[in-house]
Amino acid sequence: MAESEREYIREKSLEGQASARDRSRHGGRPKVVDNDMAAYARSLRANGVPIPEIARKLVITAGKNQGKRHSVATVYRILAEDDVTDPTD
Repeated sequence: MAESEREYIREKSLEGQASARDRSRHGGRPKVVDNDMAAYARSLRANGVPIPEIARKLVITAGKNQGKRHSVATVYRILAEDDVTDPTD
C-alpha cells in the first residue's frame, strides 16, 4: 500500500513540475553569479589578486541579497569550475 501511494505522489509531483515548466516557472534558487561576474573573478585571480579581495569586489546584483558581497566560499566555487579537468585526459 505504501509503495503504491509513494508512486502516486511521485507521478503527481512530476506532473506538477511539467505544468510549472510549461508556464515558464522554474524551481530552485536563483543564480547570483552570472557569466560576466565569473569572468571578472577569473581575470582578477589571473592577475594575482587574493581571493578575499576578489570577494570584496564582487557585489550581488539581484534578489533579496542585492548590494551585499559574495562570500569567500562562493569565489572559491566560481574559480573551482576552472580546475575541473576532462576525465578523458
